[in-house]
Parts: sequence; C-alpha cells; structure tokens
Amino acid sequence: MNVVCIYWKGDFRGRDFSAKDVWNLCETVDKHMDRPYRFYCLTNDMQSDTPGEKISLKHNWPGWWSKVELHRPDLPLGRTLYLDLDSYVISSLKPILDFPGDLVMFPTKTPQHKIRNSCDEGLVHCYQSSVMLFDPGTKIMVDLYDRFKKDSQFWISQFRSEQDMMGKWIPNQPMFPDEWLLKLASCRGIKEPSKDVIIVTGQPRDTNFRDAKYAPWLERRAR
Repeated sequence: MNVVCIYWKGDFRGRDFSAKDVWNLCETVDKHMDRPYRFYCLTNDMQSDTPGEKISLKHNWPGWWSKVELHRPDLPLGRTLYLDLDSYVISSLKPILDFPGDLVMFPTKTPQHKIRNSCDEGLVHCYQSSVMLFDPGTKIMVDLYDRFKKDSQFWISQFRSEQDMMGKWIPNQPMFPDEWLLKLASCRGIKEPSKDVIIVTGQPRDTNFRDAKYAPWLERRAR
C-alpha cells in the first residue's frame, strides 16, 4: 500500500502549506492504518524536511493543478491512496483502502442550484478530489496526464480546478459513499461526527483556522 501527498511550496489563492503539514498528515494516517504502507511526498522542494520518500514534481503546475502529476506513469506501483494536506483521518482507513476501482474519489456535495449556475465558470461539479484511491500507470490515469500535459495552460484557463476537469473528462468513475467524508465547514453544532466518517477535510492545519471552534473533537480523534 502506498500513501501519497503533494507539498507544493508556494502561495496559491491564499493557501500556503508547510513541511509541518506533511508530518501532521503522516501522523494521522499512521494512527488509522491497518496494513504496511510506504509514504511518499510529491514536492517542488526536495530539500524540505518531510517524512517518507520525496518524489520531485516535474512541472510547475500551480496549487491544486499539481495533482495532475498523480496521473504520471512513473509513480511507484501498487494500490495508492492520495490525501490533501488539509485532511485528518479520524477512523480506520480500511473501508477506503479496500474499495474497488481503478480511480475512486468522493462525490461533490455542491447544491444543485450552484451546479446549474456555474456552467460558464469552468465548474463541473462531480468529484471531490481531496481523497483519491488509484492504481498508478493505468490507461485512464496516463491518458488524462498526457492530454493535460500537451496544453496545460489552455486547460488551466478552461477549468477552475483539476477535479472539475476530471468531472468533464472522466465523469463515470466509481465514488466512495459520501458519508465517509466530512467537510470541516459543516461541523457547526456537531458534538461528535457520525461513526461513518473516516476523513475530515478543510484546512484543519492551524490552531486558529476559521472553523476550529466547530470541531473541538478533531485533534483527539485524529491523533
């Protein structure tokens, strides 16, 4: 089993992560992992102090667009789980790791009226790509990478994010049950999350992040 994250050093739309966020993610994964695994970090800062094995990003695709490099054919072989750096695991990862499919993501929970009103903004609300389970080197992965690489700046101008691009290009991928993922911004009034929740996502990396007060249980469950 491989677990991979991306540490793209830089400021992208107000989001700037640090090597400490990689350590935090590795710690929360380790607590809830039920099998041997290798931890990898794709990064544009090969001198950073991060856990596991570093793999250099090949392209200067900014922010979340760097996630297209997860589709590269030269990544380590084997079943692979990708997690955004603003993810906290709070329950066993086993249901996610055992889920079938060559590329599996969570569905978006965007309200239908927003979906209808966003067609002209490059938004194709289908997937939530903060968590992905995949097999490197498969045709669907490599085809997407090659297509994007040929004219990356054009595609970046056409879509708001890589997950919207995937929603347009590969709209029929299997998806995890949405009750396994909880957005931090939805934690208002929740004393404890549902027992079905496995991962919480949404910038829980700072002690003063905007929704921290809504999830006092987060640190206890994740670590």
